[in-house]
Amino acid sequence: MDIIKKLNMKIEKLIHEYELVKKENENLRQDLYALKNENDELERNNQDMLLRIDSSVTFLEANNNGK
Repeated sequence: MDIIKKLNMKIEKLIHEYELVKKENENLRQDLYALKNENDELERNNQDMLLRIDSSVTFLEANNNGK
């Protein structure tokens, strides 16, 4: 009977640890999702900035060729 109690306690401890790891995993997934969204936004901003730079260079080249 004592062995059964010890095994039950170990099982309960493992279940508890599993639940903690599961929660931590979910938190990490949410953090990863947030980082992916932030990265996507930064990429869009970089693309916008590159387009603006390209437009400015094209405009300056057109002005220099027109003179």
